[in-house]
Amino acid sequence: LDYAGFKNLDVVVEAVVENMDVKKKVLAETENHVSENCILASNTSSLSITEMQSACKRPQNVAGVHFFNPVSRMPLIEVIAGAQSSPVAVATLFELAKKLGKTPIVVKDGPGFLVNRLLLPYMNEAMFLFAEGVSVERIDKVMVDFGMPMGPMRLADEVGIDTASKVAKILNNAFGARAEASPLSEIIAKSGRLGKKNGKGFYIYENGKQLGIDDSIVQLIPNRTAKSAGLTDQELVQRMIYPMINEAALALAEGVVKTPGEVDLGMIMGTGFPPFRGGLMRFADSERAQKVAETLERFAGAGGGDRVKPNQALWDVAKRGSFYRD
Repeated sequence: LDYAGFKNLDVVVEAVVENMDVKKKVLAETENHVSENCILASNTSSLSITEMQSACKRPQNVAGVHFFNPVSRMPLIEVIAGAQSSPVAVATLFELAKKLGKTPIVVKDGPGFLVNRLLLPYMNEAMFLFAEGVSVERIDKVMVDFGMPMGPMRLADEVGIDTASKVAKILNNAFGARAEASPLSEIIAKSGRLGKKNGKGFYIYENGKQLGIDDSIVQLIPNRTAKSAGLTDQELVQRMIYPMINEAALALAEGVVKTPGEVDLGMIMGTGFPPFRGGLMRFADSERAQKVAETLERFAGAGGGDRVKPNQALWDVAKRGSFYRD
């Protein structure tokens, strides 16, 4: 690697493999070849910016940028502020994202940042529903009918079933019982089904084209039940969307982002959450937080446990009346 010319750069973005040790080494080495005011950004989807800063002599100049795949089509960038990131570093990356034609939001460093943290409960519940007797076809259809660009099972194939399993484990380790990971992703990935990238997952693919659902995947699921097969379409939507609302309430209370509008912008631009529903928080207000909390309490009592139990932050919103205060 030749660092010639790096002294003249205002911003350097690293996009090496998603491995903390490698990223620390690259950032520390790069820091020696740039000016004192150069901003160093890590392109990461899951690793702690605060930990990366510990490897640098000027941690205030280090922050994160999370591009969403496929980068050519997804407009969102999460600008991640580590514990020591300066306002100048964060603002510089925010403006750079806009110059790239992207839509940035600033998020506090933490497991999953914002979008992946909220998306995980959605995909996780879909896996539990599949294990409880709901078909891949029905799970995906109810969410497409709701307005999502694709269902969660198809999304798992797109992301990579092994990747989804890895992220689920990271958040499970970080958040404990409320992020209990379905074992299905790991079981399916270990069987050799990684999704679209190797032609087989919940769906079958040929040269990148989806040919249909692979019904034989049910044979991989140990002790599959019919527990949730009788749920209505509305209840299936609630099982997948309401846990996202629950986690969003906690993320707002923790200051991951400052406003419900930022949550809505992130979910629309980063996941394709249906814009006509106003975003996740606007949808939550239309459903009423009290109803969401009571429904989650019922799901928790029916076997979902801590994974879907409404948190205190959601009850606080229910007491207040809404996420938005307009």
